[in-house]
Amino acid sequence: MKKIISDIHNGVQNSRKTIEFLQKNSKWSWIGDYPTAVVNEINRIEDEQTLKELEKINFFNEDGFSKHSYSKEEIKYLKQNAPSAIKTAYCLCLKKQRSGEYKFLEKFTHDRWKKVTDDEENFEALVEFSKFSLDADSKIIETALRDIMRSSKEIPSLKRIGFVWIVTLPKTINIVDILEHYFGDNHIFVEQGRKITYIAWGDKLADINMRYFVNTP
Repeated sequence: MKKIISDIHNGVQNSRKTIEFLQKNSKWSWIGDYPTAVVNEINRIEDEQTLKELEKINFFNEDGFSKHSYSKEEIKYLKQNAPSAIKTAYCLCLKKQRSGEYKFLEKFTHDRWKKVTDDEENFEALVEFSKFSLDADSKIIETALRDIMRSSKEIPSLKRIGFVWIVTLPKTINIVDILEHYFGDNHIFVEQGRKITYIAWGDKLADINMRYFVNTP
């Protein structure tokens, strides 16, 4: 993870387009807006327009379930035309360039989501990004972080890999207590004018302890 963090640190320092910088200057493969889940069952779609867009590509079979594999073009279509039917991560760090279709699997028949699988064991680290304004406080920021980690931990292929949180906020907001609570000493920062960007990480998402809070709910 140290080398991955070093690359991310360089990206944040040297470019406003961190993912593009990483794609050009890192030995790993970095894919932004990576699909992590697709809707599993037709009765989970709540708006008519999304349903119409999905019907155009025969997204559901005759039993009302989505399939398990999707091409790059199909994923792009979902992102553009039915965003509520797909979940994505800010970025995924892979050991090598991905090949073939994106594959998803539900745990139980009527789960809301089919979750991305890593059959080739190619996933190295999940990277998520948050940005906050002066309106945010410590409780809002912690809640956002916990929501990200909780939803990611529900996906087995992401739970077992490294986790990186990049967060940008005004210098006047102090979140060191949150970073130390969840990540220990595993956090660094980059100052950029009136803003500061923290990079915090855990070697394995599943090992980040979420039992206790910094801000009492």
